[in-house]
Amino acid sequence: MEKLKCCPFCGGKAVFHTISNNSTHYSCGFLFEIECKDCGIKLPSKYTVEFSLTEDGKVNILNDLRTQAIRTWNMRENEELKEE
Repeated sequence: MEKLKCCPFCGGKAVFHTISNNSTHYSCGFLFEIECKDCGIKLPSKYTVEFSLTEDGKVNILNDLRTQAIRTWNMRENEELKEE
C-alpha cells in the first residue's frame, strides 16, 4: 500500500484517524479520515474499511477504501486523480 505524503499545507505527518467502529456477528468495520497530526487539516470525505472472518479463520475484506483515501490525500495541485 502506498504511503501517505506529508501535509501539503504545513509539511506535517498525515495519519489515519478512526472516527468510529462497528461490529456485527458477521463483520467489523471502521469509519476513518486522513488528517495532519500537526495542523489538523482533513480530507472532506470519510472512508470505510470492513472485514469478516472466513470459516477457516482467514480475513475476508468486504470493503476497503484505504487506497482511495491515500490517493486522494497524496494528490497535489495540477495532478489528476487516476481511476483504476
